[in-house]
Amino acid sequence: MKRFQSKFSKAVIATVAACAMLVPVSVASAADSNGKAPGITVQQGAGYTATKISHPKNDTYAIDGITDVDANGNATVGDGEADRGQNYSWSSLGYGDWMYVGTCYSAMGSTLKHIAVQTNSTYAKIKASLDMMFNGKLFLDSGENRSLLLKINTVTGEVKIVVPPIQKATGGKFNVNGYRAAVEFHDKLYFAAAAQGAPYLLEVDPKDDSSKVVYQSGGVAEGISVGIRGLAVIGNKLVASMIGADGAYIVASSNPSAGAKSFKTIATQQDLFNYPAYHYTDNIFGGAIWDMIAFNNRLYITIVTGTSAKKQSFALVRGEEQADGSWKYTPLVGDTKDGAKYDFGFGATRSGAANLVVYKNHLYIGGYNDPMVALPDMMNNKFENMYNDMSNPVNLWRMDANENFELVAGADGDKYFGTPKGTIDGQAMRAGLSSEDDMSRHLNQYVWRMQSYDGKMYAGTFDISDLAYPVTQFANGDILKRTPEEWKQQIEYIKKYLEAESNDSSKNSADASTSDANSNDADAKTDGDAASEDAKSPVATQSDETAGKAVDTSSDAQLDKVERMESLMQDMSGDLESKQTDVSSDGTATMSLDDANTYTIEDREEFQKALEELLKLYQEVRPMLPSSITDQLDKWLTEDNVKNFTYFVGVCRYLSSATINKRGFDLVVTSDGLNFQTITRNGLGDNNNHGLRVFAETNSGLSIGTANPYNGTQIWNLNDLAADRDWKGSAVLTAGDSFTYDKYDADTKAANKAGLNVGVNFNGNTVESVEYNYQPLEEGKDYVINEDGSGITLTSTFLNAQQTGTTGSVTVKFNRGARVRFTVAVKDSTPGVKPAGPSHQGENTNASTASSKTAAQTIASTGSNVLGMMLAAAMLVIAGGAVLLMRQRRK
Repeated sequence: MKRFQSKFSKAVIATVAACAMLVPVSVASAADSNGKAPGITVQQGAGYTATKISHPKNDTYAIDGITDVDANGNATVGDGEADRGQNYSWSSLGYGDWMYVGTCYSAMGSTLKHIAVQTNSTYAKIKASLDMMFNGKLFLDSGENRSLLLKINTVTGEVKIVVPPIQKATGGKFNVNGYRAAVEFHDKLYFAAAAQGAPYLLEVDPKDDSSKVVYQSGGVAEGISVGIRGLAVIGNKLVASMIGADGAYIVASSNPSAGAKSFKTIATQQDLFNYPAYHYTDNIFGGAIWDMIAFNNRLYITIVTGTSAKKQSFALVRGEEQADGSWKYTPLVGDTKDGAKYDFGFGATRSGAANLVVYKNHLYIGGYNDPMVALPDMMNNKFENMYNDMSNPVNLWRMDANENFELVAGADGDKYFGTPKGTIDGQAMRAGLSSEDDMSRHLNQYVWRMQSYDGKMYAGTFDISDLAYPVTQFANGDILKRTPEEWKQQIEYIKKYLEAESNDSSKNSADASTSDANSNDADAKTDGDAASEDAKSPVATQSDETAGKAVDTSSDAQLDKVERMESLMQDMSGDLESKQTDVSSDGTATMSLDDANTYTIEDREEFQKALEELLKLYQEVRPMLPSSITDQLDKWLTEDNVKNFTYFVGVCRYLSSATINKRGFDLVVTSDGLNFQTITRNGLGDNNNHGLRVFAETNSGLSIGTANPYNGTQIWNLNDLAADRDWKGSAVLTAGDSFTYDKYDADTKAANKAGLNVGVNFNGNTVESVEYNYQPLEEGKDYVINEDGSGITLTSTFLNAQQTGTTGSVTVKFNRGARVRFTVAVKDSTPGVKPAGPSHQGENTNASTASSKTAAQTIASTGSNVLGMMLAAAMLVIAGGAVLLMRQRRK
C-alpha cells in the first residue's frame, strides 16, 4: 500500500470531506418500551418490533458485545465493561430458551491484517490511519483476540460463557479466531472453529455445556484460509466442510460423538472440480466451500471460486450419495465445460459467494458481492471496484425441487431469467432487495443470512455504507494531488506561454516568451525550482517536441481553450474553497457543518463534469506545450485519473442515500416466497449495525445477532405482533412422556392396527416434523395428526416394524415454541411369542430403521452366544461335580 501522506492537498480534503458530509452522523433512535422483558423495544415495519436482549438496559448506539471484559482483559459476564471487541455474532443456534453464539472478535482488525499482507503494508500503519479516520470509534484490536462461545437466555438476558477465548498467548494449543458456522445434530450442537493451522469441529452438549473436539484438520500452511463455514445434516449424517494442505474437502459422520475415526471424506478439492478458492489472497479471503444445505435428499453446495489471478463468481454444486456409499457431484452453476447449465454466479459477475435456505419446497440463493475486496483498492485510491459493486447490488434466486431456477430480486433483462418475480412492499423487487426508486438498495452487498421460521422466510443483509463511507472520506484520489492554487498557477503558466508564442512567431519569440514568463514569476510559480528553471527556456523545449509538426500557434482558438481551462480552474477552485472547506496550514480540513450541508451530490457532479472538460481541453492543446508542463500535467490530468474520480463521485452518489433511515442492515420478510415486506432498513434503528449475521430459533421465538464493528454485536428478539397476539404458548404433552406400544391387540386378539395415540395440546402451533430416533417420519404413513386436534398418532404400520423390546425416542418440532419429546417402548404380547428383553434405541443409535434392526439382531445374536457359553460353562461345572461324587463313592 502507498504510504498515506501526512499533509493532504486542499483539493483532496475538500472533495472527500464534502462527500463525507452527505452521510449524516448516527443519532440514537427513540426506544418505545412496551414493558416486555428484558430490554428496550423498538418499533419496526411490517407489524414487527424488536426487543434488545444483550445489555438490555443499554439503548441503541451504546457499547454492547454481549459479554463484559474485566480489568485484566478477560471475558466475563459481569463486574466489567461491555466488550465492544466482540464485533460479530458469527454463528448461532437456539436450544430451549438459550441462544448459543460463537463470536468473531475485532472483525475489521482481522480483515485489515489480511489487507496489510495483500498490499505490502503493515497492520500497525493501517490501524493508525483508520484510528485517525474514525476517531477511534471503529474497534481495532491491538494484537489480542478474545473470540469465544457463549449462550444468552432470550427470556432473562442472562449470559454464560461456554468456551472462553483460546489463544497460544494464554496457554491454548492454537489460536482460535472465532466460530463461523453451527448446526444441531442428535441433540448436540456443532461449531466450526477457525483455528490457525488446524481448523476443527467442536461438539457442545447443551445438557451440561460440556464440549470436545470431534474432528480436526491439520497441516494447513500459512496463507490458507481456515474459516470453515459449511455445515449441514443430510441422510442422518452430519456433514462438515474442511480445509487441509491440499485444499477444501467435506467429511461426514453418522456418530460424530465417537470422534475423528467416525468421519469419512465424501468430497475432495478435485471432486468439486477444483472450484474452491482457499487462499487468503483469493476472493472473500479464500471462502472455499461457503454454504451447504440438504434439500430434496440432496446436498447443495455453494463455492467461492475467484482467485487472486481471476475474479469469478460463485458455483453451485449438487451432491448425491450413491448406493455404494460414494458421492457424485454435479455443477449446476459454474463452468459450462464441466456440465453446468448456468455460468458462474448466474452471470452476475460481482457475486463472489452465496448463502442458502430452504423455504416452501424451494431452495433460495442469496448473492454476495465481496465488497471487502474493494476496500484495499479504495485505500490505494482506486474506486472502480467499489463503484462496480455498488452499481450491481445483490440478487436473490430460487430453485424448485426439479431444479428449475428463477430470479426473485434483480434487474430486468437478466441473462437467464428476464424479469424478477419478487415484489417488495407492493413494487417490483430489484437487486439489493428493494424497489427501483430506493437508491439505498445499492448499499446491500450481501444477503448475509436467511431463515425459515413460523411459516415465513426472513432475509437480512450486509450494508457497506458504514464501512465504505469512512474509507471514501479518507481516500486522497490521485487526480487531485494539487491544491487549487497550484492548479491555477499551472494554468496561468500555460496561458502566459501560449500568449508569448502567438505574439511572436519569429526566431526571437523564444526570448520574448521567456522574458514575459519571468516578468510574471510571482504568478507563475509552480511546485519547485525545476519548473521555474524550465520556464526560463520554454521555446527550446517546445522546439524539441514540436519539430516537424504543423501547429498553428497564432490561432486564437488555442488561446480560447487555455482561457477556458483557466476559467474552469477558477470555478473549480472557488467551488472547493467556498462550498467545501478551508484548509489550515498543516493540511487539515476545517469545514463548518453549515457549509458542508450546502454541498450536494449535484455540486460534486458539476465538479466532475468540469474536470472531464478540463481533460479534453488539455488533450487538445497538449501538442503545443513543452515537456516542462506536460510532465507535470500528465501526472494527474489523465484519462485514467478522471475515470477514477468519476468512480469516486459514483460511490459518493450511492453513499448519499445512506441517511439515518437507510444506513444499516436491511431485514425483509415473506409469507409466500415472492412477495416481501420491509421490517427495517437501518439496522433496527442503530446505523452501526451494518449486518444481520445470525438467526436463532428458541422457545421465545426468533432471535437475531448483528455485526457491529463499532460498539459490538447485539442480540435482539424479533416480535411478529400479529402472530404473537394469537400465540398461546408452546405445545405440551397431556398424558406424560413415556409410552408403551404392544404389537398385539388383546381386545381383538390380533395384530395391533390402532397405532399409538399421544396426547398433545398444540396451543395453536402446527407440527413441522416428527423424528423417531432422529429419523424423520413421513406424515400420513408413519404418523398422522388427529382430526380432533387431540394429538398425534404413530401408525401401527410404523410401530409394528420396530424391533420388539426396543425403546425409541420421539421428537416433535413445531412452527414455533418448544419441542415435545417422549419415548415409546415396543413390546409384543402375542400368544406364543417369546418376550424380548428391554433395549433402548437411544440418541447414539444413528442408523436408519432397517439398520437399527440389523444392529438389534446383531446384539440379540451376541446375547445368544453369551448364553450358550454360560450354559456350556455350567454343564462343565455339573460334570465336574459328578466326577468328584463318583470318585468319593469308589473310595
